[in-house]
Parts: sequence; structure tokens; C-alpha cells
Amino acid sequence: MTTTRTRERVDRTRSPAFSKQEVYNAVKNLRRRYVLYYLNREQKPVELGELAEQIAAWENNLDVEAVSPEQRKSVYSALYQTHLPKLETIGIVTYDRESKRVSFTDGAQNFELYLATDSQTTVPWHKLYVSLSGIGTVLVVFGWVGFVSFSGFQLAALVLLLFGITAVAHFYDRHVWQRRFQGATPDLALEFDDSSWFQ
Repeated sequence: MTTTRTRERVDRTRSPAFSKQEVYNAVKNLRRRYVLYYLNREQKPVELGELAEQIAAWENNLDVEAVSPEQRKSVYSALYQTHLPKLETIGIVTYDRESKRVSFTDGAQNFELYLATDSQTTVPWHKLYVSLSGIGTVLVVFGWVGFVSFSGFQLAALVLLLFGITAVAHFYDRHVWQRRFQGATPDLALEFDDSSWFQ
């Protein structure tokens, strides 16, 4: 599932000096993916303290209100000292040290973020339904001009059968993914959409 987001414009331009593998290595860390997920969800710059509190809640399976000062401080320090600098280096986020806010950079436009625990990301069901609509239309046209010997009732039954089978498969796929990720913390998969941006 491709997500949409707004980004704060940043006043910096540079030619990236890193490879795709370096980017992949950077986002292997779960806390960094939590950063990307939260920014993507909020669609606006967020305060570092707010970000640290939410990540601590995810890591400890707690509500945000139940996060202890020690848990929050531990995540805050790790984000400030390690994870945000790493994400800044590869050009995905920027951290404003005056306002203490984290946001996506313009460089984030070169990445696509997908919710890895989303039940709709496994199979492109919308494409399958469009394809079935096309097949149904072709069958109806062929029946109308006499290319196939099916009656109108038989064609309708065949089209309904195809859609029925697909709908059942769609329901099963969604059910399996929901069971698999029920209660799981959010996570993101990352893909590149502009190979010219890298070495």
C-alpha cells in the first residue's frame, strides 16, 4: 500500500554520497523504522519527546500514558545520539535542534513507505478485480458476436463465479494477515522510486 504524506520543505541541497545498500542497512534497525512510521502517520514535524514516548510505548507494549520517565529517557537519548543522525545522514529525515522537531526531508520523496503489517499489501487485489472486469467484458462481447457458444445465463454465471472465487481468496488473505499481525507493533517496508538519486 503506497502512503501519502506532507513534508516540511528544508533549505538544504546536496548530492547524496551513499548507496542503496547503506540506506537498507540504516533502516534495518527497528527504532529507525518506528521513526519513519510515526512521521508518516502524523504527516507533520513531531517533537522528539513525543516521538521517544511513543516508541517507548511500542517497545514495552504500553499505552503512551503508562511509559515511565526512565523508558522515555532511554529512547530519547538513543534517538538523539544515534538513530536520528543516521537517518539524517542518508537523507530521509532532519532534526531541528532549536525546535527539537523531527520531520521528513525532500529526499524522502525518493522513497516509498509501505505498512508491512497492512493486510492489503500482500496481493494487489485491486488489479485482480480490474482484470476480472476486463475478462468479463471480453466474454460478454464474444458471446454477443457469437465467438463463444455460451448463453447469456452461462456467461453471467461464469463471471459471477470468477468474482466469487476472487472475493473468497481476498477475504482469506485479509483474515490470515490480520491474525498474523494482531497486536503487533507497526512496521514499515521501504522501497526506492528513483535510482538516479543514488550512486
